[in-house]
Amino acid sequence: MIRWGIIGLGNMANNFAKSIKEIENCELKAVSSLNKNKLNEFSNNYQVDNKYKFNSYLELINCDEIDAIYISTLNNTHANLIIDSISKNKNVLCEKPITISREELKTVVNKINNSNVSFLEAIAYRSHPLTKIIEEILKNTKIGKIRKIITNFGFDTKRINPKSRLYNKSLGGGAILDIGCYPLSAINLIKNIIDYKEKITFKEVKGNVCETGVDDYSLAHLKLGNDIKAVIEVGIRKKLKNQIHIITTDGEILIPEPWLPNKKTYIEAKMKNHYYKKFINCKYSVYANQIHFFNYMIKNKTKTPKSPYLSINDSQEIAELSLEWRKKLHSIIK
Repeated sequence: MIRWGIIGLGNMANNFAKSIKEIENCELKAVSSLNKNKLNEFSNNYQVDNKYKFNSYLELINCDEIDAIYISTLNNTHANLIIDSISKNKNVLCEKPITISREELKTVVNKINNSNVSFLEAIAYRSHPLTKIIEEILKNTKIGKIRKIITNFGFDTKRINPKSRLYNKSLGGGAILDIGCYPLSAINLIKNIIDYKEKITFKEVKGNVCETGVDDYSLAHLKLGNDIKAVIEVGIRKKLKNQIHIITTDGEILIPEPWLPNKKTYIEAKMKNHYYKKFINCKYSVYANQIHFFNYMIKNKTKTPKSPYLSINDSQEIAELSLEWRKKLHSIIK
C-alpha cells in the first residue's frame, strides 16, 4: 500500500484526491495547507483523519507514514518543496513547472539525481498510453522525414485578474511558465522518439505582456538543427486549437486535444500511401493513470522514467526552454 500526502489543496489537489480512488493498493493518507479553512474542508470531503491534516508543509513532509507526496502549490514554491521532500526520502510527483528560475532548476535536478527516490513532473499526458502510441507511429509507420511541428495550448480566462496566480509574475504566472511546458514537451517527445540530437533553438518570439507584467500570449518559431522547424503557441486569454500537428515529407499526423487525453482522443495519420486513425484506450482517467504510473515507478524503484515517458532530463530541457522563451519575449516587450 502506497500512502500519499498532498501539499497544497487547490483545484489540482481535488482532481488528485478524486482520481486516487480509481487506483488499487494506494491511499490518500495526509493533506497539508496553510489555509485552515481549506484544510478542514478538504479533509472532510476526502475522509482524511484529523491526525494527518497538517497546517504546515514540513509537518507532512516529516510524517513517517507517508511514502509519496503530490505537490500542487503555487509555482514559485515547487523547487523548495521538492528539495525538502526528497531530503526526507519521499517520492515526489510535482505539478509543472518544477521551478521558475535557472538557479533553482540546477539545484533541484542535482538533488533528484543524487537521491534514491522516484520523481515525476506532472505533465499528465506524458505518462499516458497516448505517448506510447505516438512513439509507435513515429518509429514503425512509414511517415517520411519530419519537416515541421506545430503545437499549441490556450484557453480564455475572459478577464485579467490581478489576484489570480496566473496573472502574478512573482508566483510564476503567465502563459509561458504555466502551460508552455505542454507544447515544449511535445517537441521534446518527438525529438526523443526519432533520436534527434540537434539542439532546439529559438528563431523568433512574439506575443503580449499584460498590465500585471505576465505574458498572456506568445508564439515562437523554433529550429531543431537545420532539418526541422517548429511553431509553438500559448495563451491564457485566447482559446487555441490545442493540438499537435506533425508535417512530414509523406503527409501529416494530427493529434487533437492531447494534453488531457480521454476516450475521444485520437491520432490521425494521412500519408501518401496509407491512412491511419486510432482512438486511445486507457483503463483510467488521465490523472488516475498518472498516479498508477507513478505508483509503478515507486514499486519498481525507478528514479526517473525512460523515453518516451518524461524523465528528469526531459523536465530540465523543457524548463530551460520555457525560461528562455519567457526571457526573450519580455526582453522585446518593455
